[in-house]
Amino acid sequence: MMKRTLMKLCAALLLAGASVAHATPQADQAALLQLEQSWVDAAPTHDRTVLDQLLDDSYIETTPSGVRRTKADVMNAPPPPAGATQTLRDMQVSLNGDTAIVQGINRYQPPQSTQYMDFTFTDVFVRHDGRWRVVSSQSTRR
Repeated sequence: MMKRTLMKLCAALLLAGASVAHATPQADQAALLQLEQSWVDAAPTHDRTVLDQLLDDSYIETTPSGVRRTKADVMNAPPPPAGATQTLRDMQVSLNGDTAIVQGINRYQPPQSTQYMDFTFTDVFVRHDGRWRVVSSQSTRR
């Protein structure tokens, strides 16, 4: 009886571990999509705390005009004009261990304008000490 109970317990633990392992990619994808949204939400107020936590110290961005910016450049840049909006669309996450790529479209609308600009973006995240951080970004105007 004891042996049988132990075998059932081991099987239950193995199944629980398997379901956690299967849930991890979905949890990572959800976390990465939330980080992207947090980034867009932090932009209008230039929330330095969020940006500092999100961007790795090695971060490099290539802007649509081809300019390369470091984390320090981004942190010291002025915020977008008041009233401008950004909306993320069509995002896809690709996971490869502790590296992830998020691709999508960032729709930017200047203040008091009915016109918008779409930018295709690719962000590369790396997980350090259990936290996802952005190491590289590139965007292109569509």
